[in-house]
Amino acid sequence: MTKQLACHYSVVRFAPYPETDEFVNVGVVLACPAIGYLDFKRADLRRRGRVGRFFPELDANVYSAAMNAWADSLKGYRNVPTDAQTLNECDRQRQREVFKTIVHPRESILFYSNPRVILSDDPAATLDEVFGAYVERRFAHVPEYQERVMCRRLEAVLREADLLQRYLLDDKVGDDLYQVRFPFVKRTPSASRPQQAIKALHLDRNNPTEILRHADEWRGVVSRLRTFNTAPDELLFILQGPRSGEVSHFRAFDQVQHDLDHDRIPHVGADAKPDILAFAAK
Repeated sequence: MTKQLACHYSVVRFAPYPETDEFVNVGVVLACPAIGYLDFKRADLRRRGRVGRFFPELDANVYSAAMNAWADSLKGYRNVPTDAQTLNECDRQRQREVFKTIVHPRESILFYSNPRVILSDDPAATLDEVFGAYVERRFAHVPEYQERVMCRRLEAVLREADLLQRYLLDDKVGDDLYQVRFPFVKRTPSASRPQQAIKALHLDRNNPTEILRHADEWRGVVSRLRTFNTAPDELLFILQGPRSGEVSHFRAFDQVQHDLDHDRIPHVGADAKPDILAFAAK
């Protein structure tokens, strides 16, 4: 097993108006003192739309100049070792001090987040992962994350209608042999099975196979619960279908709806608020 090394990183934030405490994450600097690694990654200046949308009144040249100056200031510290040699404790401490000097708080339209530590066996890959999470927000494109977003929106809808208190959130359905979590589960004290369960399915996927496969997974869950007589009395799947893509994406989504109808699993679109509230109000 490859040895995990402690990496220190800090997120670089662009805040042209310090008095408002508003900022946009625009870069990451990461150091691994054990091997003397230190590198940084910054947002692509050709893609300034996010910064422009957040600070529409700001001259774009201010952002570009600040980012270029920041990158220039770090070039002298950058070190990407090509071998696996580790440093002695004295050199490690020197590398830690260099990192602390870089991220030390200072008055500027660019500032650093509080330093954090992450274990890694590949600092370069970890730098890319951290950058992807904090600057590019790659997680936002992960379907599982999108389903959590759908659930948060549904939670707000139910709360506004004074119906949320009827549900247990992220509760298990099933028995000791087979159980699975549903985001919304309604139970009555006297019943052995849940009265209701709601599941959000994000089916705006990269290809038709992923659309069908994810839907089939949850159709299989329902089938298994029904086989063991532990399925909720009432189910509702909330579907977010493809927003764009090839004709095959929409054909796959149509097939999903056909399959759910065949399995007698009620389903509505993510924007069908009246139908969702009618179900929850039962």
